[in-house]
Amino acid sequence: MWDNVWKLKMVFDGVLEPDAKVVVDMVNLGVVLAADVGNIIGDILQLICGKHISISFVPRSVNLVAHGLTNMALSYAIERVWFESYPPCIEGLIQTDVLA
Repeated sequence: MWDNVWKLKMVFDGVLEPDAKVVVDMVNLGVVLAADVGNIIGDILQLICGKHISISFVPRSVNLVAHGLTNMALSYAIERVWFESYPPCIEGLIQTDVLA
């Protein structure tokens, strides 16, 4: 599922704002280690190669909706898709984000 999402999203230029500072720093520096995280960094670098993608660290405290969606997605055994709506379980996070 996530491979398809990444492939679709990587067609476009844009901004990625993960809350993993070490990963952001490694991607921005182009550092690929000989470890599991190195494989992930290498995959990310391949996906963004030739694209105008900005990758910036954003603390989880200001990225609660993304964190909530990630946790929700990890709990599902099958792929879920919402069009013109959002999962009810993140409604409170969205309201908090809008008011911030």
